[in-house]
Amino acid sequence: MNIPLKDYKYLYTNPQEHKIYGYRTKHEFFGKEFTTVVLYNEASYKKQMKSYEERKAKIWEKLTDLQRRLESNKGKERGKSSVERDVNDIIRKDFRSIFGYKVGEKLQGEKKPTLEIWTKKEVEDIRFAGFGKTIVFTDMHTWHSDKIAKTYNQKYLVEDDFKLLNDVLLVPVGPINHHKDFNIRTHVFLCIIGMIFYRYMAWKCKYLGLSLRRIVEELEGIRVALVKQKSGRNIEMIMEEINAKQARLISLLDLGKFMDN
Repeated sequence: MNIPLKDYKYLYTNPQEHKIYGYRTKHEFFGKEFTTVVLYNEASYKKQMKSYEERKAKIWEKLTDLQRRLESNKGKERGKSSVERDVNDIIRKDFRSIFGYKVGEKLQGEKKPTLEIWTKKEVEDIRFAGFGKTIVFTDMHTWHSDKIAKTYNQKYLVEDDFKLLNDVLLVPVGPINHHKDFNIRTHVFLCIIGMIFYRYMAWKCKYLGLSLRRIVEELEGIRVALVKQKSGRNIEMIMEEINAKQARLISLLDLGKFMDN
């Protein structure tokens, strides 16, 4: 994490127009040497730094307010353990290593103990060094660094597939109303096939720039009606009024052929 950014090389620009840089090396994890790429995204660095500073400021504000109330020597008496509990409640778990504090003994004639607070710069610097960075290690030693980075950063596709399989309106795996292993395997298999069909449909419609859920919503809005003439001899299939995106979906998915029949 302490390798200077000047030693990183440009890898690619992601769909959000953020430049991704990487530093490639060899490193041992779990007793085995892996090809290791440390990725850096400046946009992620700025986002993490902003979030960190905002959360830190809120904690500092609450601690200084507690410190002020203790120094006022007004109100009921407070014990040392009581103040320590308040401090631990204020400092969130992931900031415990950043903030230092000391609760002193009550001075003669005082109702409350003293409180000293500070931040640990050396610990904070270590945390800053990791902002915007991701360590990726792999045994695919022949892959280029940009391929390693892109493959890792596409993990969201797998996460999205799990969301699809939990979506009650698309291809939900549960509830499984079966008891025999074979039937359960068949049910899960059909859900996976349904998910693959959705993915294929999304791929065919990728130029529209719509999410899979939005594509499904637009398709659900396409309606046809069977219109019967007064004479009763001719029946026509007529499509209701559609918007531009629905028209593009009909074209991309060749849905018009179902109207011809």
